[in-house]
Amino acid sequence: MGLSYDDLSLLRFIQKRQSIPLHKVAMQFEKNEISIRRAIEQINLYSAAPMIEIKKGWCLSRVSYKEFVDFIKGISMEDYASSWAERIRVVIVTIFFQGYVNASSLYESWGLSLTTKKQDTANLRRLLSDHGLQLVTLKKKGLSIEGDELQLRFLVIDILHPLLEFTDENRIEARFANTPLEKQSYDQAADCLQKTSGSAVEQLNAFLADAGLSLNYPSKKFLLLFICLMQSRPIDESMQLSYRLPLAPLNMHFSDNPRENRLYNVALSMLNFSRSLEFPFDGRLWQTTEQFAEQVVASLPEPFSIREEFLDELYSYFYREITLSHFHCTFVDKTVENTREQFLNLYQIIQKYGVYFKAAYNFSFMDEHFSTLTLLVQKHVLRNRIVDRHRKKIVVVTSINFERVSFFLEQIREYVALEWKGTFNINEIHRLEELEYDCIFCFSSRIYNILSAQNLPVIRLNFFVSQEDIDRLLARGFSTLKHRFLASSFVLELAGKSEREIVEYLKEQYGDYFV
Repeated sequence: MGLSYDDLSLLRFIQKRQSIPLHKVAMQFEKNEISIRRAIEQINLYSAAPMIEIKKGWCLSRVSYKEFVDFIKGISMEDYASSWAERIRVVIVTIFFQGYVNASSLYESWGLSLTTKKQDTANLRRLLSDHGLQLVTLKKKGLSIEGDELQLRFLVIDILHPLLEFTDENRIEARFANTPLEKQSYDQAADCLQKTSGSAVEQLNAFLADAGLSLNYPSKKFLLLFICLMQSRPIDESMQLSYRLPLAPLNMHFSDNPRENRLYNVALSMLNFSRSLEFPFDGRLWQTTEQFAEQVVASLPEPFSIREEFLDELYSYFYREITLSHFHCTFVDKTVENTREQFLNLYQIIQKYGVYFKAAYNFSFMDEHFSTLTLLVQKHVLRNRIVDRHRKKIVVVTSINFERVSFFLEQIREYVALEWKGTFNINEIHRLEELEYDCIFCFSSRIYNILSAQNLPVIRLNFFVSQEDIDRLLARGFSTLKHRFLASSFVLELAGKSEREIVEYLKEQYGDYFV
């Protein structure tokens, strides 16, 4: 029988949480509790001691993360039951980097039948067709792929993206917990990535420094992969590039070659930057965004005034996600969970009005979209409240996207006074040396352990802030909010300014309070 990808996903899910009710596991994997019990029995057959136990309706992990990784590393192809989706990913990546694949030899090496190969090939053709690509046969070689080069590159990046890590030393290496088939996909790309990653990192860092921007961790990996592929497989006249996009890409300077620069801007339009970029204006998207915002806000128990800042945030988010969807890519954030349970009413309101984008762009929301939009809207609900000036300076170190971080910050400002100095991913911690700050916030044990080992002033908090978190911050010297200004000093600050200057001053100096 062998272990499957679903089995390892189940083991990973429970190990991460250490203990979790069985019914919640069943709900997460959309199975009944009996099926989950059977899967756990199957997993435990491959270990000398049970890795998961079920007691009184709770699933309990008996392995550490290191033990989990070591277990996956030790799985052989003979003990692994691959799925057709995993197998065709290996085929796609092999074709991209080698030019073709001898599918018969590949399936023979896996010990799989010609019937399985035939069924997988039919699934591969359907997948490629969805991406505007075709499977072709090269005489005396094997299978290859033709069609839109940009779609093919993003398909390969989407496959490789979860399989690698971008280290603190700006190197690319395989993720520790790759399955046997994922390892095979990564190995096909490894030679190219090792040869190009050094110069790709330099180009990426120079661009970010010149533009005064930073990317969240998944986006940084995505762009780094795109640069590596652009360097290893230069664009030439023989390549098909349709440029059929739902929205015009950004117009930033990334390359001196105009043709290359346009392709880089398509990739940039899909990424999560630390601040909103000025996307081209699209009348239909702006109108759809306005309709969505008006309906959502009108449905809130306490509606707020819709300002351009709110619409701009939504517009930028939809612009990026619609472009990602066009290329069948997505970044799934596994750090922040249970948004639906935390804000069920708002989540359901956003679900209801997501139909606007389905009608206009054939863009279907996933839980990832509903969750981020829920936090984005809730942030603006919170923003219509608070005030204080005695604030500790904090930075956030995390890999989650910036919309979600901005919600966290707005949420925590409900309870304590703070001044946010920036958000960085784990391989940017050297930039902390450039900042004046009092404390670092993080959400994961891994990041906390790395920062704590360097004796940095780090606090691990729950993304959805609890009273225990607030008590911990107050004990560390954070102050509670004060809702008053000293009138005399405030008047002096505004004296002599025009109405426009006052508005700009308030937004710049008191941006936590005036919107």
